[in-house]
Amino acid sequence: MTHTFLIFGYGIPKDILKDETYSLYLTPVFNHIYNTVTETQITDPLIITCGGKTDMQKPYIRSEAVEMIRFFRHLISERPYLKPITKHWKWLAESSSLSTLENILNSKKILDKRGVVAGPITIFCETTRAKRVQTVAKKVFGAKQPIRVVPIDFDLSEHRYLGADYIHRKESRETLHSLWALKSPENLKKHHALFQKKFDYLRQRGTKAHAAAIKEWWDTELQKTS
Repeated sequence: MTHTFLIFGYGIPKDILKDETYSLYLTPVFNHIYNTVTETQITDPLIITCGGKTDMQKPYIRSEAVEMIRFFRHLISERPYLKPITKHWKWLAESSSLSTLENILNSKKILDKRGVVAGPITIFCETTRAKRVQTVAKKVFGAKQPIRVVPIDFDLSEHRYLGADYIHRKESRETLHSLWALKSPENLKKHHALFQKKFDYLRQRGTKAHAAAIKEWWDTELQKTS
């Protein structure tokens, strides 16, 4: 059986190799994978980075998944002592997802297509989304699949400090929306279209208004669905 690690992306900075937020996120993720691999004597973990083309910079062709692999490859190349440790680690980029739900669904498709007999699955995500990730992952993979969600509290943006009540309402609403989307292929198409609309809206608003635009989108568009 294969131990699989899923790493969910959160946007695409101008240069991920110099971005403080992603460093705060992906460095502990790397160390957690290393600890798990060495403690359980896994020789060839499968690591899937998840996230589509959410770039806010033209021509909008970069994906979160590929950028995160670039971060990890740079981290390893800058530290020669990591190369023998990681030489059998298998890296895959899942670059078509626009949402947490799609991260999970498309990762499962990758495992199914590769014929992977899934052992434990570890999912890394931003800490305020951990409960939603656990709920949706169990729904997609099934109750018998061993899943561990590891929250990383890396976010220093304005959204992290909107207050516990607001975050709870937002997460509850998105959980309900994700479960609604799973009810039919038609709902899944609407889900994807909604998130495509989100990124079109954010690009139109521009990077300077990014924080306010995200909150506006959640406060209005998500309420119209499910």
